[in-house]
Amino acid sequence: MRRPYKLRHASLDDAAEISEIHRSYVDRWYRKLDNEQCEVPYRSLSLSERWGFGGPWMSVETCSVHLNNLLLQHQFPIVACEGDRPVGEMELFLGDEGVPYSQNMHIGLLYVMRGHTGQGIGSALVDKAFKLAEGQGCDTITVASSQANEGFYKRCGFERTGTMVELEAATKDYGVDISPMPPPLNVWSFARGMPMLLGRYQSSAFHLFEQFDAYAIPEFLNLMRDRVFVAVNGHPSMVVLVKFDAARADVYGWSGGASAEELTLAVLALLHNDGIKYASILLTSDDYYAVADKLDAAVKGSRSTLLRCLK
Repeated sequence: MRRPYKLRHASLDDAAEISEIHRSYVDRWYRKLDNEQCEVPYRSLSLSERWGFGGPWMSVETCSVHLNNLLLQHQFPIVACEGDRPVGEMELFLGDEGVPYSQNMHIGLLYVMRGHTGQGIGSALVDKAFKLAEGQGCDTITVASSQANEGFYKRCGFERTGTMVELEAATKDYGVDISPMPPPLNVWSFARGMPMLLGRYQSSAFHLFEQFDAYAIPEFLNLMRDRVFVAVNGHPSMVVLVKFDAARADVYGWSGGASAEELTLAVLALLHNDGIKYASILLTSDDYYAVADKLDAAVKGSRSTLLRCLK
């Protein structure tokens, strides 16, 4: 018999239990010494070392920061509780972007505590996501799932929607008409209704949130996140450049009228002017084939998003 579970919006008070849900999948804690894994007690690991096992959820301190940022940005962390104890967590991101997603709710994450799977908690959380999305007037709900979990989401009514091509492209001045724009007072308002043409693996709202989900731990203090506002061939656009070093950057891009091809060439020109040699870019397969002949690029892989239409 399935136990009754209560679903509710999470609060900062749930940070410790949410962290425990995610940490339940780590079998052993270790530190790397001279290319070897040395098993150590969890408490002896630094916040940075814990992060390496799965992100901000791996410690209460960073999980609290992440949860706080979700709540401040008016997103939707949801927990499933056994009694008063959270045993499942889902994070939803509400956004307004271009076709084919329009008003969109995105499942950015769904975890059920180890030992509690197979009891209907995941399905109940997805049902909650559908209800919230419908209540917000959403047109679509999406999720970027691993291959191992794709069958679960398909049983919940999701379908694959195209393929994303991941490539590494050499930067170059392509002679695109690029003119600077003053930064907006509010990034979310600027991007509202704008198609996300580059880097949309999760959702526009998810990737916008990432720009503000910051942590004061050593590995991230040198990470450069540049938001650049430009008109590309006269169309207002926003580009986020995540620079890991002097040679390479990950690229995310939105535009209110420029094509994916125009925005890709503009980004490569901007990075070239900054002395960056390579850009990691994610494009839909159609956009990739439209621009591939103009690029010096290597395909690194592919990804896909699952979608369910609500209207």
